[in-house]
Amino acid sequence: MKHYKFPILYVYYIYEPMIDILDPSPRTEHERKEKHEHITQRIQKRLNDIFPSFTNGRFTDFNQWGLPFVPVPKEDALANDCGYLVMMFLEHYDGEKRKLNIDIDTVDLLGSQYVSQLLYYIMFCKRNGKRPFPVDI
Repeated sequence: MKHYKFPILYVYYIYEPMIDILDPSPRTEHERKEKHEHITQRIQKRLNDIFPSFTNGRFTDFNQWGLPFVPVPKEDALANDCGYLVMMFLEHYDGEKRKLNIDIDTVDLLGSQYVSQLLYYIMFCKRNGKRPFPVDI
């Protein structure tokens, strides 16, 4: 199996016992199932260990939760925007409909705009303090 290093978004949907998987990596279907089976087993075990301590046992066994893959745009293996893609998924994911609220065919264009908007916000946010920016910015 190829080892791509891509951020993956796991969404825990409490109203229906599901852990939605939003994976932008270019893995094949077989590779995705292998990779996520291993990861989700570890996540489910940890959730089963911790949740009873602060929910008074209200949650069922996380091992019984479904693990659907949500259709998302795939990132090129050599690209470096996958972290931004996952942030865009966080912003536009509709858990009730299990889909993104954006046209996934235009994500390349939207992704570039999103990266630019985040960079602008990071650079010019009022919380950055009173230091003046360099003249060439």
